[in-house]
Amino acid sequence: MKIEWIPLSIVAARLAQAHHTGTMEGNGNGLDMRARAKALLKTGCDLGASDIDIRRLAGHAVIEMHIDGTVREYDEITTDYADKLINALYMLTKQQYRPKQSQDGSIAGRDLMGTGLVNVRIARTPIAPVDADAQWLNMRLQAGVQKVPAVDALKGLKRVEPPPGKLDLVSSGWTEKQAELLQTFVLNATGTVIFTGPPGSGKTHVLHRLSEHIARTRPGQRQAFIEQPVETILPHAPQLNILDTLTAKRRRSLCAQNPPRSAYGRQHSGLGEIRDPLVATTWLSAAETGMLMMSTMHTAHPFLAIPRLRDMDPDRLALPIICDPAIICGLVGQRLVPILCDHCALPWDQNDPRLTQIMRNAILTWQRPDWRASDIRRLGPGCPHCAWKGTVRRQVVAEVVDPDETLMADFIQYGPTLARHRYHTRSNADTTMLEKGMGLVFQGRMDPFDVPLKIERIRAWDFLQRERERALKGLETTPLMERGH
Repeated sequence: MKIEWIPLSIVAARLAQAHHTGTMEGNGNGLDMRARAKALLKTGCDLGASDIDIRRLAGHAVIEMHIDGTVREYDEITTDYADKLINALYMLTKQQYRPKQSQDGSIAGRDLMGTGLVNVRIARTPIAPVDADAQWLNMRLQAGVQKVPAVDALKGLKRVEPPPGKLDLVSSGWTEKQAELLQTFVLNATGTVIFTGPPGSGKTHVLHRLSEHIARTRPGQRQAFIEQPVETILPHAPQLNILDTLTAKRRRSLCAQNPPRSAYGRQHSGLGEIRDPLVATTWLSAAETGMLMMSTMHTAHPFLAIPRLRDMDPDRLALPIICDPAIICGLVGQRLVPILCDHCALPWDQNDPRLTQIMRNAILTWQRPDWRASDIRRLGPGCPHCAWKGTVRRQVVAEVVDPDETLMADFIQYGPTLARHRYHTRSNADTTMLEKGMGLVFQGRMDPFDVPLKIERIRAWDFLQRERERALKGLETTPLMERGH
């Protein structure tokens, strides 16, 4: 045996070289998988990646690299290999891997020797479909020396495939102007688009359609959703299922792990429903850091989203804080209303016993030269054309509000009611859901009885105009005893 004394610096250099050139062959045991995990980290560093994602899905898994703010696909692997790889990464964090739980961690020091990295922060969480053990792991890489990746190395990365199809909102009831505004909202760098309405009004559906549109137009931009529950699986976006409000804390960790250019980690984000102070303050923290998000809320009309947020935490969510177009960039109210069958709908009787006299009188005030009471129809008995339901489908009735500095200042100065009326005096403002519903009524497509049930109480047209005129002058609304309606 020959003993050779060499400096520790040479030993460290040899260890580093061994890590750089370590083989990927092996029998899949723990030591071998740790070597593979470190080799993956080294590859990310060599490519100049800021993050590495492992999305373990139902039938396969995908490894993705974040290069210059764009997600690129690095490799597809089996779910079994992904589970072993994730386990090995958590072994490097000195933690026990708990597949069913969310976990944070970090890798530093000697465990990164040879990778070119000085620190790796890890955040992992289960995603839908949970019953298939799907999960999403994000690794934020901190390199010791910034590298310029070789062009040939980047050639091996694939562009993320966009989902098929195209955005079509008009066929479900949205107007062309509304569809254009919604697309404009999701092109913003920051802010939140809040969709309001009762349960079952189609909020999640349009949120997912817009998400697909983002994935088609910007396929390399990460998206993520936090929902309760996950209703539809989106192949292009990880979906976290909130089981309780405390799970919202996971969002803070993920946001910190992967801060965005557009939303939720160089991503757009769907937050699900904002329903309590914990979720609301978590939303604000994300919005203040410059994320673009889409969320839902149960309110009667979109203007009530602002005071409801404030009431969840009057200090943290005070109006001067949240009334900022950079925080809230879009407000949307929507309903799903039944459309009458053309073949069996009946003429409407102005003495309709289902409605009160106040409502019947209010309906008649909406008449115009092209809106005649004789065209109004009501639900029929049903026929073979509508499968004996009397209605053929449900259609979206919506209002899309574009918040600007003037509207936000009105919220602070006048409150939501006057701000709403003042906004509707603008020539370019979208009409209210009530106005659109009454349009369907006078077209003979919607039963007037469904307007108060599905949208809101029918008020006289001239009464609404007087309210708007008073609001424009900064006056409070007329007391109930003076209204006569």
